[in-house]
Amino acid sequence: MKQKTPKPDRREYTLMIVPHHTKSVFRICIPIKTIKYTAAALGICLLLLSGTMLNYRFQANAATQDKLELTQLREVNDKQKAQLTELAKATADLQEDMNRLNQLDSDLRRMVNGEEAAETSRSAPARLSNHNGQGGPEVKPNIDQLTSLVKELRAAAIQREESLTNIKSAIASKNERMAVTPSIWPASGEVTSRFGWRNSPWGGGSDWHPGIDIASSYGTPIMATADGTVTNSSWFGGYGNMVEIDHGNGIVTIYGHNSRNAVGVGQHVKKGQVVAYMGSTGMSTGTHVHYEVRVNGTAVNPSSFLQ
Repeated sequence: MKQKTPKPDRREYTLMIVPHHTKSVFRICIPIKTIKYTAAALGICLLLLSGTMLNYRFQANAATQDKLELTQLREVNDKQKAQLTELAKATADLQEDMNRLNQLDSDLRRMVNGEEAAETSRSAPARLSNHNGQGGPEVKPNIDQLTSLVKELRAAAIQREESLTNIKSAIASKNERMAVTPSIWPASGEVTSRFGWRNSPWGGGSDWHPGIDIASSYGTPIMATADGTVTNSSWFGGYGNMVEIDHGNGIVTIYGHNSRNAVGVGQHVKKGQVVAYMGSTGMSTGTHVHYEVRVNGTAVNPSSFLQ
């Protein structure tokens, strides 16, 4: 059975324009196909235009977002640059502080040992204060350089802390030794008799004098020449009123011929503390203090201890 071929659509629309004043009527005939094609074309154009508008809006939003992010990144970058500059300055200041600590370390070692210890290290040479010559190209710091420098400074700080701790211990130990080592004059006055052989004040040639005699006014204060513990404070034969102080390490000092003792047995005294008052008790020809230093029971020359 044969299919019928559809007849072409020959419909059309007539557009009439009727002017005034009885002029001719203007007539336009528009085929239905033309209207359909025009409508389809307009639809396609609208779709394309809508897509273009949507894409433009999307691109515009994306560009705005990118611009905002770029602005934020620039702000962050500028802030980071400022922070790096400040960090570099702070690191440089810290390096200067380490240089001063190094110099202090060296000075303290010379004070403790009389000379700089050979093992003293340096993280950088000390900066001279009377010169300011500097130069070289300007190089902006970067994070890797600063991180490396901070690590070096941290290691140097740990090493310096250990070194200063050792120096502190050495100073404390030295101060303890100095405190218990006779090193000051027991009284003000004139030395009337020195350590060793002398012409006997009692006549009959020479005698051995195991200390020094210091003469001054009656009642002149007599001071302990080092820290220690009083082991005797009484009348002791020819010494008269005598004070004996044990300083440890086998060192003992004796103060004789006192008018009055100011300390008792078992009392701990400090260097420079008054322990007696000058007099002329015992075998004495006048007001003075007889001062002795004994090391492991043997009298030694006190002058080697006096400053």
